[in-house]
Amino acid sequence: MSAASDEIWNRALEDDAPTTVGDAAVRRVVTFHGAVTDAGLWSAIETHADDDEAPLEAIADAFRTLGLEATAETIERASAEHEQTAGIGDDDAWSDAQERVDDEYIVEDDDITAAIERTLAQEPELFAPTG
Repeated sequence: MSAASDEIWNRALEDDAPTTVGDAAVRRVVTFHGAVTDAGLWSAIETHADDDEAPLEAIADAFRTLGLEATAETIERASAEHEQTAGIGDDDAWSDAQERVDDEYIVEDDDITAAIERTLAQEPELFAPTG
């Protein structure tokens, strides 16, 4: 991790993080990724389904901002499956969807760090100054 990407990641976790497009994207990605790491993609989808500050659409856009298109698509598919499965009263369908969806999220911390570094190199204006 470079010093700049490390600084961007760390400040994304602060309450008074910069609100530039890039910093906001990192904040959403890191927060969502933490939720997935803690309890799985399905649980993170449930948590953010009605979240006003970080709705799923904004989270998918944040992954796209960092060039993680495949992950954004995974989140959108999981969200759609969650909407279809929620409330139907079929525990087996719910469990099957949860297992399938959780297995689709394959992003690691290093992938996010690399995405921050690529985006910072290609579009530094998206981020508040570092250093």
